[in-house]
Amino acid sequence: WSAVVVGTSVLISERETARIVEITADGEMREAAVVDGVAPNGEGGLLGLAVADDHLFAYSTAADGNRVQRFPLEGEPGSLALGEPVTLISGMPSAQIHNGGRVEIGPDGMLYVTVGDAADPDSAQDPDSLAGAILRLTTDGDVPADNPIEGSPAHSYGHRNVQGIDWTDDGRLFASELGQNTWDELNEVVAGGNHGWPEVEGEGGEDAGYVDPVQVWSTDVASPSGLA
Repeated sequence: WSAVVVGTSVLISERETARIVEITADGEMREAAVVDGVAPNGEGGLLGLAVADDHLFAYSTAADGNRVQRFPLEGEPGSLALGEPVTLISGMPSAQIHNGGRVEIGPDGMLYVTVGDAADPDSAQDPDSLAGAILRLTTDGDVPADNPIEGSPAHSYGHRNVQGIDWTDDGRLFASELGQNTWDELNEVVAGGNHGWPEVEGEGGEDAGYVDPVQVWSTDVASPSGLA
């Protein structure tokens, strides 16, 4: 589901098995770890990975909801392993569909986490909910003091199911979002912004105070996931 570079190796997450597999520079494949407590269900399971400061961050579905854990990276490329996890955030809404699941380290050093609406579209319009949102946390799991919604981990909300985020060289955050029946979206994410779901799918929400996507395409053309 996700891949990250660690030295000369690549670590890959497997959604159903909860395995993290290492592929070495010479093409060998080995099991680096199995994440405990993962409860695969439809689109849920072991999802996004990110790396920073000799730690691996992993998003996964547990029995009580989605969570993000931080693992010390141990060993060298060719023999990578994971130490004991620290759970940074847990209890995020989960369902058979729309679990989000991408984790990335932003250019500001913060941890960004995409959470789907977990098949409850109205929850994406609740800024106090963790569903249908892009979260911004410190790498210790704390809420940064400069988050756009005071005391909240939410960086933006009104999302359906973001599975790709990345930044341009000038620091703008973009997100790829799966639509329902009509439009998939590419969004330039606005800090504190309401991106419209489920009140708006695609364009047309700007007059009502929602953030319009910068590009849309029909859902029968392609379904977006990762973004770089």
